[in-house]
Order: sequence, then structure tokens, then C-alpha cells
Amino acid sequence: MIGYTLEEKVAVIEFQRPEARNALNPEIMDGLEAAFDRAEADGVFVIVLTGQGTVFSAGADLRSGAVLDKNFMERVIRFYRRVEAMKQILVAAVNGPAVGAGVQMAMLADLRVLDPSATIAIPAAKLGVTIDKWTLRRLEDLVGGGHARGVLMAAQKIGAEKLLDLGFANAIGDREAALEFARGVAGLAPLSLQNYKALFKSDVAVEPLTEAEEARLHAVWDSEDLKEAIMARIEKRDPRFQGR
Repeated sequence: MIGYTLEEKVAVIEFQRPEARNALNPEIMDGLEAAFDRAEADGVFVIVLTGQGTVFSAGADLRSGAVLDKNFMERVIRFYRRVEAMKQILVAAVNGPAVGAGVQMAMLADLRVLDPSATIAIPAAKLGVTIDKWTLRRLEDLVGGGHARGVLMAAQKIGAEKLLDLGFANAIGDREAALEFARGVAGLAPLSLQNYKALFKSDVAVEPLTEAEEARLHAVWDSEDLKEAIMARIEKRDPRFQGR
């Protein structure tokens, strides 16, 4: 489910589950963790994260009961923190739509190259789930507070050109353009880049959740509304949320 190729000092890690729009599940996370371990062991300077097919990632696979377990969510957050602590520069080659956890994966990157077809959306409020503080702060940092509120509180979608204007994207281009961009980054002084990465890293990403924040997060993931959202998807109808 995860591809790995090595080109000198650049490793390409690819979601390879196009039949499910590269949706994340425990097996994908197993592969991601192993691939990042390998890139670290190979001593690469740059890691490119991309998706096979026309979708970057549709986010968490809600058909898999495992992703609804709070332990899965906590595992994903631990993965974010681990990647942020790596010295390698991560470039997201966003080859198409990124949704939910797919947006989180794109935001985890230090730099982003978006295909013209790329969009971002976090429709958590449509699904009866919520996101963590790291995601909110990173989104706010990359697109601004107003647009972050629109994405989260109005379930709005943002396209590639607008994302370039906002600063979320560093460039627009196809997969080969993204790889060429990554090669250019790999040719820069690694110690300089590692210092910049450390300076840019947001302190909020490593802050533990407060008890109140953790309680709110778990209350949403354990809610009746989440069960209703899943049934509504199965039955192909609009969910009827009750706020409990």
C-alpha cells in the first residue's frame, strides 16, 4: 500500500491504494512508518510524499472501524510529531484532491507542490468528527484564520490556484515538476535547511493536549452523532445530528 523509491538524496514515498482513493487505514500507517524509517536509514536529504492515481488522499477510511478508534487518531498524531522531529525536508507532491487526514498529511510537509487539479477540504463537521489542535493551528498558519474557519466550520473547499495565492502551496505543477522541485531542495545545504525547519516548527505541535482539550476530542469521537454520520453514509442520506 506504500511505495518507496530512492533517487540519490531524494526518497519518494507514495500512497498506493488508488482503488480507495488512497484513504488511510492501519495498514497504510504501518507502511508509512516503515517507509519513513527507511528514508531516515538511507540518509536522504529530502522526502517526497505523493499519491498514486489522481487523488492525493481521501483521508481516513471510514469504512474501516479501526480508524474510528481514538487509539488510531492518537497514533496518527504521534506520527506527525515524529516526522516533524526528523531532520529530512518533507515535500508534499499533492497530485489531486486531499481530504481530511489527507490534508493533514500535506500540511505535515515543509514544502508543497500542488497539481492544478488539487483541492483541500476537511469535511469533519459533515461526518460528526473533529480535528486536533495541531491541525487547526497548522491550517491557520498556512491559509489564514478566516480561510481556516471556512474550511473547518463551513466545510469549504479551496483549489490549487487559491492555495498558491494564500501561501499553502510553494508551486503549482505535475508530479515531475514536484520531483524537480525536490531535487533542487536536495541540492541546498542540509544543515541550513535543518536549522530553518527547527525554527519554523510550531511549538503548539509538540504541546500535550490539556485535559479539557482531550475530553472534547474524545467526546466527539465517542458520540452518537458520529455513529449517525456513518449510518447516513451507508444508507446514502443526509445525517440527522442531535448534538450528543
